Amino acid sequence: MTSEVSRQQPQWHVPAATSTRPVLKLQNSMTKSKTEFIPKRGRQVTWYNCGPTVYDASHMGHARTYLAMDIIRRVLEDYFKYDVLFVQNVTDIDDKIIIRARQQYLFNNLKQSTQQLDSALIGTVEEAWTAYASSKLEKVPGATESALKDWTSFYASMTPEETAKAILLDEKFKMTMTSLQTSRSAITSATKSLAENDNSKAAADSLLDASQDILSVLLDKKHGSEVNNPKIFRDLPAYWEDKYFEDMDALNVRKPDIQTRVSEYVPEIITYVQKIIDNGYAYEAQGSVYFDTGKYDGHNGHHYAKLEPWSKGNTALIEDGEGSLGAKLTGQKSKNDFALWKGSKPGEPTWDSPWGAGRPGWHIECSVMASAVLGDNMDIHSGGIDLAFPHHDNELAQSEAHYNCNQWVNYFLHAGHLHVEGQKMSKSLKNFISIQEALKLYTARQIRLFFLQYQWDSKMDFKQSSMMEVIQGETTMKNFFDNVKGVLHKIRGDGSRGATELPNGGLTHRFGPAEAQLLSFLQDKQDAVHAALCDSINTPVAMDEIMSLVSQTNKYIATGSKSVNPHLLSKVATWVTSMMKTFGVVDNGVDIGFGSSDQSETLMPYLHTLSGFRDQVRRMARDNVPHKQFLEACDSLRDKQMVDLGVSLDDQEGK
Repeated sequence: MTSEVSRQQPQWHVPAATSTRPVLKLQNSMTKSKTEFIPKRGRQVTWYNCGPTVYDASHMGHARTYLAMDIIRRVLEDYFKYDVLFVQNVTDIDDKIIIRARQQYLFNNLKQSTQQLDSALIGTVEEAWTAYASSKLEKVPGATESALKDWTSFYASMTPEETAKAILLDEKFKMTMTSLQTSRSAITSATKSLAENDNSKAAADSLLDASQDILSVLLDKKHGSEVNNPKIFRDLPAYWEDKYFEDMDALNVRKPDIQTRVSEYVPEIITYVQKIIDNGYAYEAQGSVYFDTGKYDGHNGHHYAKLEPWSKGNTALIEDGEGSLGAKLTGQKSKNDFALWKGSKPGEPTWDSPWGAGRPGWHIECSVMASAVLGDNMDIHSGGIDLAFPHHDNELAQSEAHYNCNQWVNYFLHAGHLHVEGQKMSKSLKNFISIQEALKLYTARQIRLFFLQYQWDSKMDFKQSSMMEVIQGETTMKNFFDNVKGVLHKIRGDGSRGATELPNGGLTHRFGPAEAQLLSFLQDKQDAVHAALCDSINTPVAMDEIMSLVSQTNKYIATGSKSVNPHLLSKVATWVTSMMKTFGVVDNGVDIGFGSSDQSETLMPYLHTLSGFRDQVRRMARDNVPHKQFLEACDSLRDKQMVDLGVSLDDQEGK
């Protein structure tokens, strides 16, 4: 007789976790520590990243920031499964853009209008050379006087030791010397050409091209105020914006979900600035509007320079943040006050405003564009560490002044500096590398693998020796993928379905101690990678753990290649591939391997067939079989195995 108890489900026991899973923490510049990441709206993450100021080719310093943030974004989206709204701007109104556009326009006009070499042109270049030397060498005591007195002797006296001393005083010294020497040599050649009655346009162009750097400065000083066509100031940034996104595509950087452009947000900027004035934290002076740091700092719970309070009052950083044109403005109450709106002068693009014709200040641009999309608070703001002060500190101040809030950004992420062969990247040091130049030396995959070897917020040293190590690691991983695919393909073709045939004709599984050990190792590495990614997206540790798994799996394949467990092997390789997808190393849509750039998937059936044929021939040779059997093996390869692969081979008469 069935009891009443037997008709009831027994008690279910809640599982007891054997370990606690770590929580995601990010290195937060707001606290200078790793803080638990808590989005304000569950799985939704709002993020603003400072985009490029487009006036020149993007370099590896830019890649340091954009690749680092792309990796973090991919990990948040693809690994932690957050729904990220990634907003990034393009700065197309800026002092650097204005100056570069004017100089380029004026130089091109001069070159087009110059039809021959003459003494007047040489005199103009001489004037530009003298002005350039006088202004650019002034940081090095005695350099200007010596250069103007006897350039040849001065240039010869600059030994490597003397040059190194000068660079300590002016990091651009070497670049300045190169520009001056190139132009001086061209002046000498042009003078000689004219004396020999060669006044051709080619001779004139040669002088102009060699002197472009120094001549552009003089032309801008004399005629920059005459440049007033708005198209000139639009065309330059539009060209470099396109080049920037070409570089990002080449590096496999995901596009922003929403892209903003300063020139399209000027009305919103004006309204935003007026609100800051209304709140009492900004003032108008001589057609410009300045943020009142004295009124703001310490008032109503506000703090100026939250990210780098020790940089308050740093004149060099403040002036650099205001731009070379903005630094000429007057009317600030304090040197710490920065421009929200710049009254424009002749030769600058302008927009109408309540304070007169002008243009936005650099810092307010990002505040307005980020606020327009993300509002009065966002989860993440990011950029390069060089932007922390004054740009990001000024962003925080003016945004919190606008909203009368105390925390506009919850997590501030800053990518570390980039050095090249141990030195800060600089054109003056001749170690400046554009993204396009880097891509001629290395593949996008290799560059990304290199970036993964560095913690995103640490200093990165872009060295050839380090890249060689990365390439070796890439080869190791590619060989791993190829080995796994080769083993799996062989098992699929032998009809065993991953089982082992016993002497009595029966079958047995392939899950023994070696498989249990590899499975345990895989699970340990999965936990270790998860812990590393929770630890502020620590990709160097994550990559070390993944490569350790690759090494262990290679050993497993080598010791048991004839009886490996294909399901376990596939699981390992698929997981490694999935992590490489997460990091942006591997194409989506690939189960195992590097993807479209990897031909092994296509070639594998043919390679496997030819490898089997080779093994057969070697075995027959060792056994001294009759020649007829070699011919039969060749016929089998041609008539059956290659035909099965879609290849038809015909005998050629007489061969």
